[in-house]
Amino acid sequence: MENFSGTNQRSKKDRRTRKTKKMVGTMAKIDDSVKKKVPELRFPGFTDDWEERKLGSLTTVVRGASPRPIQDPKWFDKESDIGWLRIADVTEQNGRIYHLEQHISKLGQEKTRVLTEPHLLLSIAATVGKPVVNYVKTGVHDGFLIFLNPTFEREFMFQWLEMFRPKWQKYGQPGSQVNLNSELVRNQEIVLPNYKEQQKIGSFFKQLDNTITLHQRKLDLLKEQKKATCKRCSLKMVPKFL
Repeated sequence: MENFSGTNQRSKKDRRTRKTKKMVGTMAKIDDSVKKKVPELRFPGFTDDWEERKLGSLTTVVRGASPRPIQDPKWFDKESDIGWLRIADVTEQNGRIYHLEQHISKLGQEKTRVLTEPHLLLSIAATVGKPVVNYVKTGVHDGFLIFLNPTFEREFMFQWLEMFRPKWQKYGQPGSQVNLNSELVRNQEIVLPNYKEQQKIGSFFKQLDNTITLHQRKLDLLKEQKKATCKRCSLKMVPKFL
C-alpha cells in the first residue's frame, strides 16, 4: 500500500512537471513570436521580422481643404477635368474612386488640394477611418487626410487601414462621433514587413476584393432579374378577390 501511494505521488509529480515544461515551452514560443514581430501565417520566402513604426514616419500626412461657402456654384464647373471627391462617392464606390459626379472649377482648385495621380487618403468625417484611393484627378476637401510621399506600399496600407478601421473608435466617447485628426493618425503605430512582402500581401487582398466585387455584381443582377420576373408574373400569381 505504501509502495502504491509513493508511486502514485511520483506519477502526479511527473505529470505536473511535464505540464509545467509544456507551459514554459508554449510561453517561450509566444514570447519569441512577439519579439520577432511576425504573423503566424506568411507567404513562402519571407522570413524577416516585421518592424514597428508610426504612420507619420512612413508618410507626410496632410489634410484636404475646402472652398467656402461650399454651396457657392462658382467653385464648380461641369467641364473641368478635376473632380470633387465627396463622402457619397466613397460610400458608393467602397473607397476606390474611378469616377466623380461633381467637378471643381479653376477658382475652386485654388482653394483645395488637387491630386492628379492616385494617392491613399483617409476619411475623417462621416465614414470615419475609411481608406480611399483616387484613380482620377480630384480636389480633396477637409474631410480627408492625404498620405504624401509614402514609403509604404499603397495597397498594403489600404488593406491595413480597412482592417484597423473599427479601432479608431477608441478616440471617441461612447455614442458620440469619432473625431480624427492628422496628429492622431501620424502617431498611430503599425507593425509592417519589408516593401516586397507588403506588395505580396496587398496584391493578395486586392485580388480577393476584386473577386468579391465581381460576385456582388452578379448577385445584384440576379436580384434585378428576379424582381423583374416577379413583376411580370404578379398578375397571375396574386389571387383575385370578389
